[in-house]
Amino acid sequence: MTVTIEALAHKGEGRATVDGEVLHVPFTLPGETARVAPDGRGRARLLEVLEPSDARVVPPCRHFGTCGGCALQHMDRDALLAWKREQVVASLAARGLGDVEPLVEPTVDAGGEGRRRAVLAATRAGQKILLGFHERASHRLVDVEECPVLLPAIVERLPLFKRLAGLVMPRKGEVGLTVLAADGGLDLAMTSAAKLAPRATAELIETAMTGGVSRLSLNGEVLVESKPPVLDMGGLPLVPPPAGFVQATKAGEEALAARILEGVGDARKVADLFCGAGTFALRLAAKASVRAVEGEAASLAALDRAWRTAGGKLREITCERRDLFRNPLTGEDLDDFGKGMEAVVFDPPRAGAEDQAREIARSRVSRVVAVSCNPATLARDLRHLVDGGYRVLSVLPVDQFRFSSHIEVVAVLARD
Repeated sequence: MTVTIEALAHKGEGRATVDGEVLHVPFTLPGETARVAPDGRGRARLLEVLEPSDARVVPPCRHFGTCGGCALQHMDRDALLAWKREQVVASLAARGLGDVEPLVEPTVDAGGEGRRRAVLAATRAGQKILLGFHERASHRLVDVEECPVLLPAIVERLPLFKRLAGLVMPRKGEVGLTVLAADGGLDLAMTSAAKLAPRATAELIETAMTGGVSRLSLNGEVLVESKPPVLDMGGLPLVPPPAGFVQATKAGEEALAARILEGVGDARKVADLFCGAGTFALRLAAKASVRAVEGEAASLAALDRAWRTAGGKLREITCERRDLFRNPLTGEDLDDFGKGMEAVVFDPPRAGAEDQAREIARSRVSRVVAVSCNPATLARDLRHLVDGGYRVLSVLPVDQFRFSSHIEVVAVLARD
């Protein structure tokens, strides 16, 4: 079957219409004519591109098309950045926020030198250990030997990670590996159902240390740390917890932080909700008192340690452990705390923060900065804020997810 690709769907797949039905075709671009094989369930396998788009380029990775980590290596970088902005605009319009389209700025290319954090998996295939990413919509694992998305410091250690995974491989199932390229070296957190004897644990530690891993954790327990895996957070050293969340790239973190600091303006009291280990709170404390709220105790402990290293050079950061999904800060909480918050920053997981957004909308907080890696849930949350009297001042897409359909967004709002 021959089809013409009309647009890209939100996951980066080409979309064509055949006899009134939508057909999704991975690895195609708008305007292309392609020969495809439909699967009868609304998807099709690409057989051949007959008329390529001017935006088509040669994918840089040999694993592209099999590995599920990337969806758009075949798309020109400028075209991809423009498409990601369009996804943000479309999400806002779907929530009746289309009038803010002119406020959506061009996408910032924040891929930098590559992602500093990777979540890998390893499994056994006969006598071999496979290490890499899963195929798209599959449990099959691609044995990755190269990756243009990750920092070279991580890619260079893939053979080491494979050896380490082999030492903790259970009889069934996979080993999970979360690796972070920190300023103090590589931080590796592994998960495995295997039970290790003391001799096997000793071999694991020796192999990791010889290979250049600075901190090694297994199932949440730090086995060895030769040097703290430090991250520079606005001039302060932060040691995140094993497998803790950090922004994917240093360039992305800096772009988001710069807009957040600009967005809160001269606020002297700021609530940082879903604050993690303090990516933004530590920077905000240079000019404001911060109420940092997070559900993970380990992340809050890391934030508190980093703040105390400042030696009084920062304003106070008050840490509070709280499940903001089940127990969001109420509008009254925000208005009463310290005689009223002047700004709120929130950066929730992909599911967004609908209940928290509703409560912020009920408050008298004058400035809100919303950060999200999901434009759809961000648009939903912004709708609540706008309905509560806020006005969107700016929307900045930040692309730290090179070759994927994902996009980070930071929106600044003010109460009229």
